[in-house]
Formats: sequence, structure tokens, C-alpha cells
Amino acid sequence: MSPYNTSTTKKEEFYTIGNANDQSKYLGQRTAIEWVGFFIPHLISGMNLLDCGCGLGSITLDLARIVFPGHVIGIDLDDDQLDFARSEADRRGVKNVRFEKASVYKLPFADSSFDAALAHTLLMHLNDPPKALKEMRRILKKPRGVIGIFDDDFGSFFFSPSTPLLEKATKLLIKIIEMNGGSPFYSRNLRHLLLEAGFTKTEGHAVAAEYYGTLEETKRFADTYVRVILRQLSNRPVKSDSKLTDHKLIDEIITEVRSWGDRPDAFHAVMYCAALGWT
Repeated sequence: MSPYNTSTTKKEEFYTIGNANDQSKYLGQRTAIEWVGFFIPHLISGMNLLDCGCGLGSITLDLARIVFPGHVIGIDLDDDQLDFARSEADRRGVKNVRFEKASVYKLPFADSSFDAALAHTLLMHLNDPPKALKEMRRILKKPRGVIGIFDDDFGSFFFSPSTPLLEKATKLLIKIIEMNGGSPFYSRNLRHLLLEAGFTKTEGHAVAAEYYGTLEETKRFADTYVRVILRQLSNRPVKSDSKLTDHKLIDEIITEVRSWGDRPDAFHAVMYCAALGWT
């Protein structure tokens, strides 16, 4: 079985987490040391680096400081997030970075242009991760270019304490990601996919940076979950799928998630699978 979504019906790609406002509350404070610690030891001063799916740029800007005086380019398709990233670069005074609108499937850069490339929480949302990996390999220098990839593995996604409705909440989010053309379990196969894309050496890693273990954090995560689900169901209804049109069940799930977020013993975590590859 393929590790990524292979539905015979071509799906429009759609980022499940959502718009810049959702991103800023959920992802905007991520740091490179916490999230891409597996990648940082392979970066040195003077490298040129491409960050694919850079979003709000919080990790991108950290990496720019690490490779200075090398240059970093962050790409994304969301204009609002790119604008936010540019503003953050100005606010922090980071000069060796720029942000451009571009698709990872068709990077506007020459072959062998970069020493390193990163894609964090991007490929999970794509119809064709192998195509993206091959394009990223194209722009990396040979033979010493390095790539870092990481994404959620929804086999590790849980709410605790669990209830039948919270288990359905997890399944609902997985269903929506798959509806949008993504692959919520693909990342455990990253070493294999990198080798298939032509990288000659790979390493597997795990990132356990996403967890919510205080009342403030669980309330924030519950709010994020509810906003994402409501936005998805209002913007991308799927009439043929009863799981996504059973409004009574969805209302019950949302109420349960909000109640869970208010519990003094609530805890949520999800592991990210990561890999490095060399050209």
C-alpha cells in the first residue's frame, strides 16, 4: 500500500490548518531549536538554504541567523502568511532572508542552487510528496546538499483522558486531511521516499515538540481544533460523506473537545516523523 494518498480522483490541494490567523495562534511561535534540532547540526555559516512551506517564517528566521552570512529563501503559496513573515523579518532585523510565493512542485530556482532545503509540515498536505521531494533534490547542490523533512504522524495523535467522542474527533480530522488530498500517516516512510526520490543516504528521526499539558495550552488547542473543523466544513462541504454532513455528531464532537480543553487533567500530544537526506 502506498504511504501517501493515491485516490484515483484528483483532489485540489488545500492546507487543512487554514489561514494566517489560525497559523499565528497554532504555529507562529515555533522555533528551529525545538522543531528542527535534527537538521541544525548539518547547517554551517555561509550556506544558502531554501525553506519550503515556510508559513509565518518563525523557523525560517531562526535558520537565517544560523547560516549567516549565507542566504535563506522561504516559499509559500499563502500571501497573508508571506506578508506576516516579511514583517517579522523586519521586526527582528534579519537581513539575509527573503520570502517568495512559489510552489514546491515547480521551484523558480536553477539546478544545484542551494546547500540545504527544509520542508516542515508541508508534504503531509500534498497530493504528490514524491514529486515535491524530487523537485527539492533538483535545486540542491551535488554531492553535498542536505534536505530535512518532517510531518505529523497521526498514528500518534491522541486526546487524554479519551472518550468515544474524542476518538471520533481524531478520526474526523484525519478524514478531512485525506479529503483535502493529504496523507496523515505518510511521514513514517520518509527514509524510503527520500531514497526513491534519488537521495543517496538518509537518516530517520522523531520530533516530540507538540504537546499540551497545562490548562492554558489545552484550552488553546481545543479552540484551534474547533476553528479548523468549523472552517473546513463551512468552506469545503462533502455531500457524499455522511461523516462530514452529520451536523448533530459534529456538534457533539465540538462540545466534547471544548469540555476536554477545560479539564484539569487534559493532555494532548502528537509525534512528528522526520528524515534527513543527502544528494
